[in-house]
Amino acid sequence: MKLVCEEASLLTARMKSFRLMPVSDTDIMADNALPGEYFVFNFDNGDNNSLQRCYTLVSAEQGKFYEFIIEDRGAGSASNVISRLLQQRKEVNISGRGGNITFNTIKNKKNVLLIAGGVGITLPMALIRECFKSYGYSAPGVFVQLILSCHDLGSVPCLNELLDLHTQCGWFSMRIHVTRVRLDKSSDFVRAGRIDLSIDEIKGVPESAIVCGGADFAQSMVTAVSTRFPQALIAVEAFSSGRSLDHIVESDTHKKEITLKSMGKVISVDSGLTVLDNLISHNVSIRNMCRSGICGSCKFRLHSGEVRSEPDFCLSAKDKSEKIHLACCSFPSENAVIDII
Repeated sequence: MKLVCEEASLLTARMKSFRLMPVSDTDIMADNALPGEYFVFNFDNGDNNSLQRCYTLVSAEQGKFYEFIIEDRGAGSASNVISRLLQQRKEVNISGRGGNITFNTIKNKKNVLLIAGGVGITLPMALIRECFKSYGYSAPGVFVQLILSCHDLGSVPCLNELLDLHTQCGWFSMRIHVTRVRLDKSSDFVRAGRIDLSIDEIKGVPESAIVCGGADFAQSMVTAVSTRFPQALIAVEAFSSGRSLDHIVESDTHKKEITLKSMGKVISVDSGLTVLDNLISHNVSIRNMCRSGICGSCKFRLHSGEVRSEPDFCLSAKDKSEKIHLACCSFPSENAVIDII
């Protein structure tokens, strides 16, 4: 699937909104894509090196446009390269799609808590927009609360949109914690300092909590939510390599298996999902955190067979020579025998 930029708009000093259109009318990868899912972008950095990044779909009209918010992290960064390519109307290749946190996750919940750190606001933004489409300004008995941590108010994309919803929608409220800029005064929605769920004001008891942000932030928030609201269902935004386009268009007749050598267990796998997602779907315990090849938690050793590995950021040459892979960045391409490290 290929997309090209139709419109770009500046949201903050470092964040832009990109409205992308499909290059053709037969893009199977985007069929039924829902805001909150993410697309896997593949592009060339100009030095003939292929890069891969995942971006959350913030809003969409099927077959017409797909909107993403991308933070430009400065010259030389992958986000800077892709922002420049999109503004030049270069076609970007979408190789995968993933994510299971959408409006469907929360639409039957009466009390939902959204917690975001920095650019992690993109997934809550997608959910909040879908809530507004469904609820309008009034939804008796429904309450959605956003708690956002940011360096300063100028770094929050769509701030005016959020403020309008906060003041006009009975079902929505937000609170922003500013961590790096001194505030002259606080208000009902802006406070200085980090999020502290042990003392922060939360309306009611959340049935569901969704946490979005960096690995350390997410881990601390999950711990805080589970301590204060042990009954809440917690979902954490996590990027993997998504669903392989090759798998979507190939026949399902070629079933594959992974043998977990030390466990003596054999599982049937979906070759379009990562090894990590396949293991989790079969209730196989494996450490994981970032799901994007950064933290190195989900290592496994390949004894035999084959896996197709996407780019990662932490495996050393020694790891690779010893046939160590990351489960979040690997797809089963043949029957394989592995051990979780």
